Amino acid sequence: MSGVDTVRGINYQHCQAILIGLDIAADDSVLGIRVEGAVDALDLEVIADSPAGAGPFVVRGLQMKSRLQPYTWARAELLAIVQRWTELPLSANSEFSLLTDGALGPSGYAVAAALDEARDGKYDAVAELLGVDAEDPLCAVMGRARIVSEPGSVEALLLSAEMEVRALLETGPTHPDAEKDAADRVNELFRVISTRSGLPDLDDRFISRDEIIAIVGDIARLAEADRWTGSLAAEYLTAMAAEQIDNLVVPTLTASWQSSPIRVEDLALVTGPLLMTGRTGSGKSTLSRLWRRGAACAGGNVVVCHAEAYLAQRLDRLVADAVGTAVGRTLSRRVGRQVLGDPNVTVILDGVSELPQQVRSELAADLRTHLAGSHRSRVVGVGRDEGVGATLFPSSATVQRLYPLAFARSERLALTAKVLGEPEGDASTPVAVDGGEPTALAGSGGGDIEDFSSRCYEALAQVEHALGDAAGNPMLLELALQLVAGGIPFTDRASVYESTVSRMSDRANGGDVRLAVAVLGVVFAELLDEGRRYANPLEWERMIAGAAVFLEERGVATDVAAIREAVARSGLVNAVITGIGHTTLRVPVHDSFADYFAARAHADGLVSLPEILLENDENRLWFSSQMRMLNSSDVLAVAKQLPFSLVRVSESDHNNISQQTPGIVAALLNTVLPDDTDVEVTMWQTANGKTMAQAGTGPTTWVDSAQAPAVFAGPTVVAEDSDGPTAVAVRLWRLILRQRLRRDRRLRPRYPGSRQEACDQLREHCREVIAAVATVLVEIAPPGTINRLQETIGPLGMTGVVYERQDGGFGPEGWSVRYRHTEAIDLAAAPDSSPPPVEPFGEYSAWTDVVSRVSTSPEVTAAKAIAEAVTKLTRNHWL
Repeated sequence: MSGVDTVRGINYQHCQAILIGLDIAADDSVLGIRVEGAVDALDLEVIADSPAGAGPFVVRGLQMKSRLQPYTWARAELLAIVQRWTELPLSANSEFSLLTDGALGPSGYAVAAALDEARDGKYDAVAELLGVDAEDPLCAVMGRARIVSEPGSVEALLLSAEMEVRALLETGPTHPDAEKDAADRVNELFRVISTRSGLPDLDDRFISRDEIIAIVGDIARLAEADRWTGSLAAEYLTAMAAEQIDNLVVPTLTASWQSSPIRVEDLALVTGPLLMTGRTGSGKSTLSRLWRRGAACAGGNVVVCHAEAYLAQRLDRLVADAVGTAVGRTLSRRVGRQVLGDPNVTVILDGVSELPQQVRSELAADLRTHLAGSHRSRVVGVGRDEGVGATLFPSSATVQRLYPLAFARSERLALTAKVLGEPEGDASTPVAVDGGEPTALAGSGGGDIEDFSSRCYEALAQVEHALGDAAGNPMLLELALQLVAGGIPFTDRASVYESTVSRMSDRANGGDVRLAVAVLGVVFAELLDEGRRYANPLEWERMIAGAAVFLEERGVATDVAAIREAVARSGLVNAVITGIGHTTLRVPVHDSFADYFAARAHADGLVSLPEILLENDENRLWFSSQMRMLNSSDVLAVAKQLPFSLVRVSESDHNNISQQTPGIVAALLNTVLPDDTDVEVTMWQTANGKTMAQAGTGPTTWVDSAQAPAVFAGPTVVAEDSDGPTAVAVRLWRLILRQRLRRDRRLRPRYPGSRQEACDQLREHCREVIAAVATVLVEIAPPGTINRLQETIGPLGMTGVVYERQDGGFGPEGWSVRYRHTEAIDLAAAPDSSPPPVEPFGEYSAWTDVVSRVSTSPEVTAAKAIAEAVTKLTRNHWL
């Protein structure tokens, strides 16, 4: 290791030791820590008294290793570290953690996942890694080990430590000297740890809990005003009930368990964890704020947390920050634990699918522990990607899903009237935009269509022509309408953002924003390559300066101070408060602006798209494709790694049709189709000049019209004048998927003669649907996407009760069932002929009737579920 790497690694170890030391100070069951353990396999030991009176012993051993990109952790080296701990005598009674700021490679993830399963008593995966039987005692020992990968910086760890100390200073966290006092105490603890770690004597490297408390203060103490069970909960309610959000534009919210929209106030009646997903700007964050304010007004507690501020194994810190932000002071992690332990609280984690993969894995591990306990707060995940968000919750948990709806025609017109200042009917229901500062906006109720002026129709038509189906996105619709109102032209989504950025800068008198956009592009491209859209303050300043140097090396003169001022004045970057004061994160005004800035840098040739594309990259990829036409190698990379994104990319493909086009189209199709046999693509021009393309077994080449195959010999499309090769390939792919999703309808089963028979029929139907989904996915899923499609579909099993038929006025209705979707199938016939409960919420909040459900064949039901998932991952109405 080089000298710089060595120093960085030592600093990382010491910063992690500080955080563990703070945990020790709040835990009177522990004696202290030993830095640089008794054996070289451990960098730190947590020591406690033996319950049996045998003296001090190690309850937890830790290794802390720093590793920066592009280097990742692989299976062999991780197993070597963990197995070295298992060989120590102390492993019989202790736990072990490897903490690293390095990313895990694919094989490294497999090791971490196997250890996670082993902690839950599932030893098959770890036994396979070790090459032993699952009954081998070594597997149980490995079940006490874990790998925590959390890419980040030393600054973030130090800021977290300072915030925890500051929360419990005797002078109070708002005292003018509190910030300096907390920093001084953390620095002193850092000095003690670094000094002791270099001492040769084993006992001299021990730091007692009393010594730590003497430095940082008694952080086990919590003032009555800062206890959730004291006056803090009431203080929080008052603050949230006073939040001013009446002018926001609120989209309609739908739930997976019912066809009609659900009111936000009714969510308090829904039990269990929830997942709310929708594209960027669809209104997720707005709905979360509305839920929080509405709950507070009704006496209920909803806490909204910024998931981007999460630190591994510190969910309580995240929750304490959210509460502290509301009441205006820094709070201890113990407050977060109290909130998480309150079953009357709902904790919303906003932005979960936008976290880096390894951070998301750590949050999932935290949630697995939280959800395993009884009488805990309810958790709601919020994010862009439904499939990614679903992986946050353990498979054993039943997670119901929520979706903001795109604006319908009447809602679009109502918003248009408000933005343009035009009179309209009796629109009164407030609606809101996801992120950013709201303007005075319209209600989703709207007036009659005839109530709007011709100017509204013309403005909305202009927006819909430019944005297509994206015009139903509340935030994007508002941005575009503001440009219309200002007389600023735009042609697509990317140009809407470009003009909005210029407009924001002009309004703030931010000067020439072009250099600032270039710098922000370089910065956010680097952050997005790490899977995030945020940075802590020290890291942010370093990245801004680094981006300026990067541009100067390419001949662009920059002034860091001027750029920093231009960014600050423009409002393009906000300080999101995750604690109080200097503990803020730097984030774009809305997360989609990070994607835009990075895409602008890609389009300008400043930086390249990453070689490895992840789900979190989809938005900047779409922006990039609108700003410049991607070449065939770029598009092929998208097809291999993010095949569903190919649909949006194709909308901006206006490359010329050439002699190479059949080969390009065939290569794209064979990348996204799961077939073992290659699909050929034959192209020709008709007598009237139309270009035709057919997928089949004919040669991949251009042919004369006289040699052209029959139009119905295979999936065939007519290329539009503006279509490029990608657009042709995507249109063929769509036809092929539609053909493969067509399924025969079976004859409906015999009408059930009893509740039990109805229950049995529904149970068997569920089994067949699950089997059919597995079969159809093999036929249509692009390579490597089956898991993502399955997560997007969600569980297809049912847990519920089948009730006696009820008289519906025209004869008995068919065997009502109240249920929830689960992985397992657990259906029971009601014990008597009592009618089903009428309340729409509760344990079984979804409802249907058995006859209508089983009348649709399992294959058709499976195909419909898969088509809906593909549509969510591509665009509205694509399939």
